[in-house]
Amino acid sequence: MMRSLFLLLLLIGTAATALPAQCKFSADEVDEFDSTRLVSSLPVSVGLLIPSRFETAKGPKIIDQAKMLFSHTESDQDSINSFFLTIAVPEYDYQPIEQGKNVLLAFADSTVIALYNFPDQGTFDTGTNMRLYQHTCIVPVDVYYRLSYTPVEKIRIRYTNQKKTIALSKKQQKELKEAVRCVGQAVGFLPAKP
Repeated sequence: MMRSLFLLLLLIGTAATALPAQCKFSADEVDEFDSTRLVSSLPVSVGLLIPSRFETAKGPKIIDQAKMLFSHTESDQDSINSFFLTIAVPEYDYQPIEQGKNVLLAFADSTVIALYNFPDQGTFDTGTNMRLYQHTCIVPVDVYYRLSYTPVEKIRIRYTNQKKTIALSKKQQKELKEAVRCVGQAVGFLPAKP
């Protein structure tokens, strides 16, 4: 009897740990005008903490090196069905972003994938006294599945005159992978269907 109770408790404990983590989103809404659905993860802080150009009584305000947001849009009207990875990066100097494959992801399995990003001139952020650039990248479905199963160790951003590399800690790698998986589950891409 005691052995049966132990096995039952073990099975319940295993089932409870197998349940997916509770996903939270910054947006999960349908546009009332064109029926486009947008699902976005919560922002994930990546990289190190850096000093901004905003001075406080205790010195410069400390900020995240970058933040990432993973999202998916779909529309029945015009067949839009795309994943996007947005990386917000504060920069000390003017660094316009050209259109092209300027964002590279280095995965834990030693592969590197370049993502196509849209141009951006940046905006001045009064909270940091720096320019904030938004690297919005299209994520193909095959890369989506790679992101959902393989951790991203580093991100390389190629500006016109400079390269910036952002290394993710193990915790940040896990948070990004979980954000990607949550968006995929919300829009029906996970679990993967053969």
